[in-house]
Amino acid sequence: MGDADPGTGTARATVLGSLLAALVLVAGCGDWQTADEQTMADVRAEDAPDEESWDVSFLVTQVPHDTAASQPRFAVEAGYMARYTRDDTTYTLLRPQQDDADGRVTVHLFDDQGDSSAVLRADRIVYYQDDGRFLARGQVVVQTQDDERLETETLEWIERTRRVQTPGFVRITTPAEQIQGYRLDAAEDLDTYRLAEITGRVEVEEDA
Repeated sequence: MGDADPGTGTARATVLGSLLAALVLVAGCGDWQTADEQTMADVRAEDAPDEESWDVSFLVTQVPHDTAASQPRFAVEAGYMARYTRDDTTYTLLRPQQDDADGRVTVHLFDDQGDSSAVLRADRIVYYQDDGRFLARGQVVVQTQDDERLETETLEWIERTRRVQTPGFVRITTPAEQIQGYRLDAAEDLDTYRLAEITGRVEVEEDA
C-alpha cells in the first residue's frame, strides 16, 4: 500500500496523521487467522483510546508494481475514529458519532486500475493492523458497480487478498437473481463467491 491522504477532522487534527499511518501498514506474509478475534463488545469495554478524531474522511492509495503512479485503494468516511494499542494488537475503531443515531461508516473500494468497484456501509468497522483486516458489523451492505448487493450482519474484508467473508447469514441480490446462504467467501466485487446452504430464485429468459 502507498500513501494515505487525510481529509477533514473537527478535533485533534494532528492526531489524524498518525491514525492514517496505522491504517496503511500492511501485515507480514502468512495465513489469516480467525482465532481469538475481538468482538465489538470487547472494543466497547476497552479503556480509553490512545488517539481519536471526529468527522473523519480520508483516502488511502497504493502504487502498483507495474507503474510509478499511485492509485486509490479505499476511502473512508466516519463520524468518529479511535486507535487502540494493546500488548498483543493494534486496532482502529470507526463508527458514527454518539449523537448520530442514523449515522453509518462508509468505505469506498477501488480496483487494480483505480476505478470504483464497490461501496461498503456498516454501523461500525474495526481495522486490525497486524493482519490487514476490516471487521464490519451492524446492517452491513455492499453495493458493487455492477448493481450487485450484499446484505449481512457481520463481514470481514481482507485488504491484501481483496476477499470478503461472512461467518453467518448473507443475502446477495443481482438484476437476475436473489440468493441467500451462510459462510460466504467472495471477491470484493462479488464476481466470484462460495456460499453454503444456498436457497433463492433465479430469473431465466425464455427464447422468443
